[in-house]
Amino acid sequence: MPEQIATGDPAHRCTGPRRRRQPGAGPINERTMNTSIRRSALVLSLAAILCVAGCAAPSRAGRTQSADVSATQHWQLESVVIVSRHGVRSPTRTKPPLQQLSPQPWPTWPVQPGQLTARGAALVEQMGRYYGAWLREQRVLPAGTCPASGEVYAWADVDQRTRLTGDALLRGIAPGCGLTAAHQASLDKADPVFHATESGVCALDPQQARRAIDERLGAGGLASLSSTYAATLGRMSDVLQFRASPSCTQSPQPDQCRYEALPNQVQIDETGRHLRLDGPLGIASTVSEVFLLEYAQGLPAGQVAWGRITGDADWQRLLQAHNAQFDLMAKTPYLAQRKGTPLLADVTAALEQASSGTHAPTGNRVYLLGAHDTNLANLAGMLQLDWTLPDQPDDTPPGGALVFSRWRDPVTAIDYVTVELVYQSLEQLRNLTALSLAVPPKHIPLAIPACKDPAHGNACRLQDFSRVVKQSLAPDCVAHQ
Repeated sequence: MPEQIATGDPAHRCTGPRRRRQPGAGPINERTMNTSIRRSALVLSLAAILCVAGCAAPSRAGRTQSADVSATQHWQLESVVIVSRHGVRSPTRTKPPLQQLSPQPWPTWPVQPGQLTARGAALVEQMGRYYGAWLREQRVLPAGTCPASGEVYAWADVDQRTRLTGDALLRGIAPGCGLTAAHQASLDKADPVFHATESGVCALDPQQARRAIDERLGAGGLASLSSTYAATLGRMSDVLQFRASPSCTQSPQPDQCRYEALPNQVQIDETGRHLRLDGPLGIASTVSEVFLLEYAQGLPAGQVAWGRITGDADWQRLLQAHNAQFDLMAKTPYLAQRKGTPLLADVTAALEQASSGTHAPTGNRVYLLGAHDTNLANLAGMLQLDWTLPDQPDDTPPGGALVFSRWRDPVTAIDYVTVELVYQSLEQLRNLTALSLAVPPKHIPLAIPACKDPAHGNACRLQDFSRVVKQSLAPDCVAHQ
């Protein structure tokens, strides 16, 4: 799915409005947002402390598990489903074009728009190497030999960046085994697993979609976005030098052209297949992500946002727009449900080891899905997952993944599911850090509010997980699978 100034890369997570808002809630404001962020950070910090105190293996540095040590020290890892965003890619074609937004020339990329770069593949392969080492340590995969047929399997979206991401993950997990990602036969049609609305399998009701967005925003509506994120939008205008851009110089009244004054508008076509956010927040979302991709690609410092990003706080400020836009356009419950139902149903069927409803083959133990950042955000919206990422300003960074793990308690014969966000820090991306059990990526354990087992930290009984998922799915979307 093209990452237009709207839903970003589907695919596409949120320092903006952090918690799920209920109908009738007041407008989002930055003070409320910051309070929510602090609360989320406190909750995640406490969860991390509990997890460090009580890990099911592995117990390597930097790795935590979502379980209480007294009850889970003998748990066995049975299988995993890894929903990964693709790796570092070149900027997609955007609306308006990037060249209209700044007087400065944009960097030249070594691949066509929206394609995975060689460095992006190498970064994803590092993630795969870590996963492989962890899975062998857990005895999910055999040591010193290739996995059996179907034991490790990847299904990727049809885009070049997602297909090659699946291949790179498999190379890292099972080096030298010749595994490649499977995908839909037609590369010209949207795969419903990743693009439920765009494929027409789970179209939006335009009026209901607008109401859902309005409920999230409160009384101020779309107009409130520019005031809520005034500091972020102002900073983006400065970095772009927007007033000297072709968009301004070619406008009827260039002396009155102000980036922050552009209107925020939600565009939904009458078929219910396409949705995007136009205006300053949507533009800032896309452009800030482009800056992060430049940094992760290893471009010279002077070419990353023209050398104008001054440090961690500046990164956080700029990417705040990206996270907020994803929260609104991908995690709003109605939108998340319509966009995410086929993917979540596939993930759940794989965890249940069902004979249908998933692309994972019989006997599979490691199922990879080569997806987009909007897909991660949709799953978060459906399961009420909430996170902020230490050392990473993008809530759904390149190569980041939601990892669903199925564990067996051999004492009670009960199966549990844990969920975590696994990602590379901004500096790990920049430095192309070699990952291993000793030098792992970052991990954030996540709780599913509707099915936490109080006796086992963030873990959820598999039967309860399946129940929660069933309640969150759109039945008409599942029927098409």
